[in-house]
Amino acid sequence: MAKDLKPRLCCMSKGDNGYGFHLHGEKGKNGQFIRKVEANSPAEAAGMHAGDRVVEVNGVNVEKETHHQVVQRIKAVEKETRLLVVDKETDELLRGLRLTCTEEMAHSGVSVPGQAAVKQNGTAWKQQLALNSEEPKRMSRTHSSESRKKESRSQMKELHPRLCVLIRGETGYGFNLHSEKSKPGQYIRSVDTGSPADKAGLKTQDRLIEVNGVNIEDLKHSEVVAFIKSRGDEARLLVVDQQADEYFKKLGVTPTERHVKDPLPQPITSGPPKSQTNGSSTPDSSRREIASPEIATECPKETEPPCTHCWVFKLCCHRLGTLWNH
Repeated sequence: MAKDLKPRLCCMSKGDNGYGFHLHGEKGKNGQFIRKVEANSPAEAAGMHAGDRVVEVNGVNVEKETHHQVVQRIKAVEKETRLLVVDKETDELLRGLRLTCTEEMAHSGVSVPGQAAVKQNGTAWKQQLALNSEEPKRMSRTHSSESRKKESRSQMKELHPRLCVLIRGETGYGFNLHSEKSKPGQYIRSVDTGSPADKAGLKTQDRLIEVNGVNIEDLKHSEVVAFIKSRGDEARLLVVDQQADEYFKKLGVTPTERHVKDPLPQPITSGPPKSQTNGSSTPDSSRREIASPEIATECPKETEPPCTHCWVFKLCCHRLGTLWNH
């Protein structure tokens, strides 16, 4: 009997020996995969299979996250987890149709434009894949100029920085901050589901530009941490995603809170790019300096791993026990 070609939503409660599955990454492939499912475990009862690829954890897409980040997301909810997974054949189907996997597909099946939901691995979806290379051409010819204008406006909107206002909860703000050796600046490593950071719109891999209206791009990791700690139970973070970050860097413009709502600065048509703030050229020395005595006295050594002194953001980073045996 042919099986359903659709994602599966596996909901499970942790047993005495954990969830009973092993997660790993595979060379040459993006994402995290289920390496093994233990017999009679919560994972087996939930319908998980070896070889499944994990798409979402507790409603958050993790396809671009590292192994460690996915593990931390699962651990963030102590006694239960909800994983959206796809087997190899369903994964190939969705990739071929250029569709993003969602929880809705786990209930309704995979909807192909112009056809009923695909639920069985007959010849229908294979025929669709064969025609798939022609589909973008047909779609591009039918797009109206108005649709292209809307898409352009939407893309420009996504290039704006985002101002995330967080009120500290009982377990902190709910995000982890880290620096990357290959790139300057401070980045959001993970965001806990349902946390103040999540509700404020903070995203994984966002780059932090300002804290409470002050530019922190030239500060060390420990200095940024100390600065946020010194501001009580509220933090106002200005961040940019990767696409917006690249846009502003190409223009030589420093993002500020004004760029959240104001029109975006436009490319300079002649002459070398200059460092700009709020769309006008300003020297770097005009940035406000942080004169906080706590930074010099409270900062831990830079040689320590970031998460050992990021407790201000994520007080729930304590060990929750072994999720499984690697």
